[in-house]
Amino acid sequence: MSFINRKTMVLAGAATALVALGSTGTAVAGHLVDSGDIENGSIRSVDIKDGQVRTKDLSDSTIANLQGKHGKDGKDGLSDAYYAVAFYNAGDTNAGAIATVACKSTTDTALAGGVQVLGLDADANSRNTPVSSSFPGRMDWSTNTPKADRTDGWIVQFGGNAGATSDKAPEKVKVWALCVPGVHVPVVETYTQAG
Repeated sequence: MSFINRKTMVLAGAATALVALGSTGTAVAGHLVDSGDIENGSIRSVDIKDGQVRTKDLSDSTIANLQGKHGKDGKDGLSDAYYAVAFYNAGDTNAGAIATVACKSTTDTALAGGVQVLGLDADANSRNTPVSSSFPGRMDWSTNTPKADRTDGWIVQFGGNAGATSDKAPEKVKVWALCVPGVHVPVVETYTQAG
């Protein structure tokens, strides 16, 4: 075999090797990574570009959880709330009187409350009766004092009758309370004036 033939054979062999490498390289590059190539639990949040996960990539239950309401068991915290109203309609509620409304259960909490005189009878709008107290609670009628640690209702007390024209007895009254079942709201005294 001549020197030229050996050189030609070496070049031909190198060319064949390059073609083989090229075809192998193309085959590897052409293979897409799929779930079979990824070890379970190996993809982390940092591996995913922000904004690339779409709702179509999520399960129906995950989407439902994302769209669910806040609160216990995914419910809106006020979904079972109701207004408790006590109507004192005998026409004998006087100035200085205490009127209350109770939530349906002692485990309910009154989040807000108030008193209504307006619109309850024909002369109601002409009576101007001040309110001296309005707060969550329940009364102990044996002592005429609020019960300790009770927020399952609302208490109001009207101001005294200081004048025949400006401060008249309310006569008819509605006491309102926004009650929420199964919610405990702690009472925290955040300020006390030293005496």
